[in-house]
Amino acid sequence: MKNALFAAVAAETDPMYDAAVITPDGVEYWKNDSCNSCNNSHSVTKFFFAAAVGILERQGKLSRRDPVTSFFSPDELPAGYDKRWDQVTVEDALRHKTGLDTIPYGVDEDDDREKIGDDYLKYVFSLKIEQKTGEYRRYSDAAYYLIAHIITKASGMNAEQFLNENLFLPLHFRQWALAKCPRGVPIGGGGLYARADDIARLGFTCACGGVYEGRRILPAGWIADAMRRDYACTQFRDTDVFVKTGAKGQMVAFTQRRRAAVAWHGYSNDGNARNDRLLEAFVRYLDERSSTR
Repeated sequence: MKNALFAAVAAETDPMYDAAVITPDGVEYWKNDSCNSCNNSHSVTKFFFAAAVGILERQGKLSRRDPVTSFFSPDELPAGYDKRWDQVTVEDALRHKTGLDTIPYGVDEDDDREKIGDDYLKYVFSLKIEQKTGEYRRYSDAAYYLIAHIITKASGMNAEQFLNENLFLPLHFRQWALAKCPRGVPIGGGGLYARADDIARLGFTCACGGVYEGRRILPAGWIADAMRRDYACTQFRDTDVFVKTGAKGQMVAFTQRRRAAVAWHGYSNDGNARNDRLLEAFVRYLDERSSTR
């Protein structure tokens, strides 16, 4: 194995599909030869949709303070919806602080199709706000399904097209796809299928203050806010590494101080514990790299 991280990846007993590290020296890539090149990134997808909000805010097309309902016409909202939704902001959705409590984890994964129907947006807005918006945190994919709709409304194009033009193509992704609802809007909270070395490119962009190959992709201030306020970006223990995890042990992580990023795909019913092990290996890799320079 090339380094401590890939050695740890290969040693995992649950399936690992691929992994990549990007530094100023280039890309290192590991792949299980029996696996697909593109794999479901699950909630790592949120990292990309949060970044799209930062781009739109830089373009002056939205503000994180905007109420989520302000992007929709009355006929797009369910009759008699809970008016407390009008107090929920874009930032509340980014931080999973809408105030929703009783909610399906993933709108697209709920088996009660008769209840949800094919209009996921009206379904989400039909739910009652049960806790204090802006304070109570309940993690769910539904908040990022709203983010995907807001990106579509604010940009004037489908969120998939916006991400293609502003993230996937500028970052030179080679293969990717997004899961979508019956109305054609990306799920937002999951369902990005891509290679680990492509996923890591957005992490490396954040590690470099929002610039990739000399082109500004993200505002530096947005990245600082994402790290400080957890827009799909959480500090790993007391290290300088910030991460976004996926449900079954997927990961994208970056460090600005050491200008490096990592991503991987795999499957595990104990994904959080595995991510911790591999993040520890990533930190060892960074230490190993520093000691040889």
